[in-house]
Amino acid sequence: MSAVPALARDDAERLLRFVAEAESFGGDHPFAGEFLTQLGRLVPADWVGYGDCDGWCSGPGPGPHFVRPGDEGLYSSIDWAAVKLVSDAENPVLLRTRQGSFDAVKLSDFLTRRELHRTRLYHLVLKPRGLEDSLGVRLRLSSHCRAKTFLFDRGGRNFSARDRAVLDLLSPYLVQLHRASENRRHLRAALAVRESTRAAVVLLEDDDRISFASTAARELLDRYFGGMTVRLPDLLAAWLRGRRRDSTGEPLRIAAGDRSLVVDIIDDALLLQEQHLLPRLTAREREILTLVDEGRTNAEIAERLWVSPATVKKHLDNIYGKLGVHTRTAAAAVVRERSLHSGKG
Repeated sequence: MSAVPALARDDAERLLRFVAEAESFGGDHPFAGEFLTQLGRLVPADWVGYGDCDGWCSGPGPGPHFVRPGDEGLYSSIDWAAVKLVSDAENPVLLRTRQGSFDAVKLSDFLTRRELHRTRLYHLVLKPRGLEDSLGVRLRLSSHCRAKTFLFDRGGRNFSARDRAVLDLLSPYLVQLHRASENRRHLRAALAVRESTRAAVVLLEDDDRISFASTAARELLDRYFGGMTVRLPDLLAAWLRGRRRDSTGEPLRIAAGDRSLVVDIIDDALLLQEQHLLPRLTAREREILTLVDEGRTNAEIAERLWVSPATVKKHLDNIYGKLGVHTRTAAAAVVRERSLHSGKG
């Protein structure tokens, strides 16, 4: 990550206040509604959006997307199919986030106003809405997660180094909010039906004694720790003490053969999940597999990655061999069912 410029004192105070209050802004999703309104006060823009998406976050996509209340009409008449074609070819902000960059970037980092005004992107998307610059940042989550991206569009003056610094400084806390929200969602689902599900949940007393463990959790504790008592296994207890000292810490991962136990905490509950490990894929193989999962053809993947279709086919053959499958559909299915553990989660 590039060096982040120091913020003015009033900006730093506003940022700290936002972080302290951010958890109360969201509704069913941490980044919806009032959250985007408050974020738009930190980074002024004419349009603010968030999406689990691979393109403009107001358009159709496989995951949830949200727009700041009041901004919904700005892109209401747009042809999203045409926008996707143009954005894939000409929008460096979306290209950088798709490629896995987690630094905040803006159109004006790559294009002067004169260069921007010569693009189809400008004439099709920005000019009709009086916009001149875009700023985006992707959350630093697992490499196998679909991109979770904030986008800001603005007319008039370009976004500044200060705007970019705010997002870069805020990004780790946005990751924390997302993870905490996901943990709470899993926990609510598990506790709603308790023993009737296969959810692996352990509820803790104040002294970290186990007050309740679902059937699935007991099975996992037995498999990875040789059984359970009223107290947590030593390894789990030591991790828990460290995690409580550092709330930004990573989940506990314990590998055993072709499987791995992942343990995380939310409030006074442990969430356990067993994941089947995929054979280690190269960065390029993971990139190609992600595009295959999106439904891209070999030709489209080759064009996106600036390689030949023959190279794409060779990579796919290697992937099939590692996964023990014979078709692209089967390879994508394996990845959807399991987790890629080549990087941090």
